[in-house]
Amino acid sequence: MKKMKTMYFALLLFLASGFITPVKEVKLEYTFKIGDEYTMTQVTKQTIKQSIMGTEQNGENGYTGEMKFKVIELTDKGAKLETQFLTLKNSSKTIMGEVTMDSEGPGESVQNKVFKSMMKKSFIITLNTTGVVENVEGAENLWSDIGSLGLDENTLATTKQSLEQLLGKSSLKNNFEQAMVYYTDKKVKQGDTWNSKNAFPMDFPIQVDNSWSLVSLTGTTAKVNADGIYTTTDMGKIINLPNGIKAKIDLNGKQVMMSTVNVKTGWPIDLQIRSELKGKMILLAGGLLPEDMEVPMEILTETTYKIVKK
Repeated sequence: MKKMKTMYFALLLFLASGFITPVKEVKLEYTFKIGDEYTMTQVTKQTIKQSIMGTEQNGENGYTGEMKFKVIELTDKGAKLETQFLTLKNSSKTIMGEVTMDSEGPGESVQNKVFKSMMKKSFIITLNTTGVVENVEGAENLWSDIGSLGLDENTLATTKQSLEQLLGKSSLKNNFEQAMVYYTDKKVKQGDTWNSKNAFPMDFPIQVDNSWSLVSLTGTTAKVNADGIYTTTDMGKIINLPNGIKAKIDLNGKQVMMSTVNVKTGWPIDLQIRSELKGKMILLAGGLLPEDMEVPMEILTETTYKIVKK
């Protein structure tokens, strides 16, 4: 009888082991091969709610673009990517009207001419295997032909300032990093979490603390999500806005990111981001402003990235 019981328990253990699947661990990281090419499309919709002198003045911004990346050099920690804009459109709608800059729009428009002159101009992004942008080189090449568009001196200066804010080295770094999923340097399994700190696009003194998680792992793809908290890191920093306006900000909020990534290459296939910022901007006295003006505001942004390997 004792021998039968032993055999019975041994059989149960054997059967049970057949239903236990070892937890799969994976090393998520970006891989690079010289000559590899990727295209990335971005669609962003933004709503800005603000109150100026007690009156609500809401605005809408839209951004769509397509970029191409080509791996041209391997580094100790990642690779250098030759990067070009293929198409770019930026629109802004306020109570003052609507302004659109479109690389594929009519050539008679000065704004469109500016964007057209920037297409297929190369600059270099150095990306490491965890998704951190280590450097951006040659950003100024994007607007190297603007001086030949026949703009008057004031328009040329204002345009360069706006482009440096929108597409300067720091802004390009932060924008591109936002489109990349950040990975830990350790192997992870479903349910594991890790953290990262990222700067805000447009070179605003805002930091987002992201908590990442491996949600699922199926075949060649994985779902990686992140919850982020925005905080203003330097409320005393002066920001240069268009038309010579200077300001300070105090904005805080949250962000949710959901992505599907290629397990083999590490590159995202698609990424959705929704963020909400609330607080205030202080327009500093100067020009037409006799004194500082506090502007309560709320910024809602939705962005989608799609990346395809050629």
